[in-house]
Amino acid sequence: MLPSSANVVVIGGGVLGTSAAFQLAEAGVEDIVLIDRGPVGAGTTPMAAGQTGYLNSDRFATDFGLYNIEFFENFEARTGQAIDFHQCGSLRITLTETYHQDLERRLEVAGEIGDDARIISIEEARGLVPLLDPPSDCRIMLMPRDGWVEPKSVAVAYAAAAADRGVRFDTGIPVTGLVHDGKRVSGVTTPQGTIQAQWVVLAAGAWSRQLSQPLGINLRSVPVRHQAFVTAPLACALPDQPIVRVTEPQFYVRPEAGGLLVGGYGYRPLSFDMDDFGDGFEIASLEADQVYYEQLQAAARPFFPVLENAIRVQDRRGLPTISPDGRLVISEPDSAAGLVVLTACGVGGVDRSPGAGRIVADIIAGREQWIDPDILAADRFGDDFVDQLELRARCEEVYAHHYHDVY
Repeated sequence: MLPSSANVVVIGGGVLGTSAAFQLAEAGVEDIVLIDRGPVGAGTTPMAAGQTGYLNSDRFATDFGLYNIEFFENFEARTGQAIDFHQCGSLRITLTETYHQDLERRLEVAGEIGDDARIISIEEARGLVPLLDPPSDCRIMLMPRDGWVEPKSVAVAYAAAAADRGVRFDTGIPVTGLVHDGKRVSGVTTPQGTIQAQWVVLAAGAWSRQLSQPLGINLRSVPVRHQAFVTAPLACALPDQPIVRVTEPQFYVRPEAGGLLVGGYGYRPLSFDMDDFGDGFEIASLEADQVYYEQLQAAARPFFPVLENAIRVQDRRGLPTISPDGRLVISEPDSAAGLVVLTACGVGGVDRSPGAGRIVADIIAGREQWIDPDILAADRFGDDFVDQLELRARCEEVYAHHYHDVY
């Protein structure tokens, strides 16, 4: 039986919702219930690459990223739960002057924060990633603190840590609506009844927009398809080799189960209206775009010639949420007191989850927020992107230039 009331109801058991539940409990907030239509760590979370990255030419993004990477480095000490974290570093490869300059800006930020990031030679890069064949005129930056984490392990660890601190989990129960009196959200409805609440955290991933719309909230966040594939084990693929990110063709490669995981941006971007799917739709049943995979493999092949004959053994595809400026949306909307929206992961929900959960906890616990609340406010877009078609087109464009622009 669901409880009839709670202090806080968190909607969504993905990596963002479970982080929020943990951070809330860690902040001393009591009587928290997390509800999800499926099991914990389902949806888009397990489809992610789980890559972490902290160094950016945008200082806000770097400060936010530093909190996140430090959290992952100390995850077990912070939560009491272990995760599968591989801090193997990353290589960022640029091919043209525009993006060479981006590396220079990142180096400047690295110097300001005392980071060990540096430009390396092609020979050193090949030593770190034997299967990599970069062009002679590229530039390569090594960021030693980057890494990747098995994504579901993070959501499960957050959930276990939250449960240890008294959070209740009710899974397999869909939330059908939000209780709203025109000014304040005061609970959620489910097929098993209504739960009254002082606060509701909306972290429902691809479904967040649908749940907020009946309240008159035009949430500027839409799900956009992202795909990746995993190869069979490959000779010379090192389990601890750095992630490789190539800026202009916009793809990334990291080790996975003896082979390579390859993903990328800008390949046939497509957004969705979740109302077009049936009630029983699950992210895992999202139809694959084989042309996307072919274009992605073709883009990566010149840098990783082994992909020419590599066997694709797993396809990954999810529906991460994107905002018109590429940033997260985390705030209490002006028209819905008591509701904290947590969405627009930007194909980086795992990486951004520690800081995102902390912001939610700051809001609900009444603490001073550690970042300027206007940066991620749900109402920051004003009258822009009100039209759904315009919004979807803009979010597809943001996704399509994920490595080309800094957000």
